[in-house]
Amino acid sequence: MPKAKKKVKEVDWTADENFSKERSIIYVEHTTECPIFQIKAEECGVFFQERIPERQFQLVRNKNGKQAPRDGAFEIGISQNARTSVHELWSGLTKGPPRRDKFPNDFEVLVPDVQRVLKKFYPDKAVGISDDEEDHTDY
Repeated sequence: MPKAKKKVKEVDWTADENFSKERSIIYVEHTTECPIFQIKAEECGVFFQERIPERQFQLVRNKNGKQAPRDGAFEIGISQNARTSVHELWSGLTKGPPRRDKFPNDFEVLVPDVQRVLKKFYPDKAVGISDDEEDHTDY
């Protein structure tokens, strides 16, 4: 008798018991045609958690399995929290072949857009920017 697939517990991040204004959501739609797409999705989630440690990030892949990904898709979006709109950061849908073109060369290129989305809600916090990276123009 074949072993049953382990069901991944789906978490509704918008539900009151799970919701946090401090948790930003990284949405990745990725095809399952090749394992590298899943690996890159995980790397993306880890990157933002390490790059901007003052925020919590939750990676949501293919809408927790509720979305059938499009062929060749590697799309990255972010929302300030689970109850705000999703802003597209990257689309690899029309990129490639080769397959490596579907992904950003370095997730660092997405940081300014993530900061813009986060600042929209918290303009007083320079999220993910160290003091030496901020613009200190004297007038």
